[in-house]
Amino acid sequence: MVFQGYDTVMFGDVDASGIGHFAHQVRFIERAEFLFMKHIHLNPRDWFLENYLFPRVKLEVEYLSPLHFADEMRMDVQVGHLGNTSYSLVVEVMNLSTQMTAMSCRVVIVVVDPATQRPVPLPSALRRALEPYLLSSENE
Repeated sequence: MVFQGYDTVMFGDVDASGIGHFAHQVRFIERAEFLFMKHIHLNPRDWFLENYLFPRVKLEVEYLSPLHFADEMRMDVQVGHLGNTSYSLVVEVMNLSTQMTAMSCRVVIVVVDPATQRPVPLPSALRRALEPYLLSSENE
């Protein structure tokens, strides 16, 4: 299954030429992740209250075509990997103005105990919520 979120490139996301600034575009990944978690009914604040941290330990981004101020975009989110203490999200950002893929991203997230700063197993509720969005091996 694929989650689809939508957003618009805002003025603060672009550089002086009006093209999306590479560092600001990383926020689109964060927005996509937030919308995805909200969609699967997992409020990130609740996890912090239950003493879990979710540091991002790896981020890969391929910029494929430019995003411009006011472009509409669709962010497709799937789970690329579901491990014991970590998972990855795969995010494809489609520029709806040009119908071209603008970015292809993968972010690895580890579940950590804040007291020990060590990885811990994924909470079962998180695993259950992520499983339907897991990419099949032939799609990776």
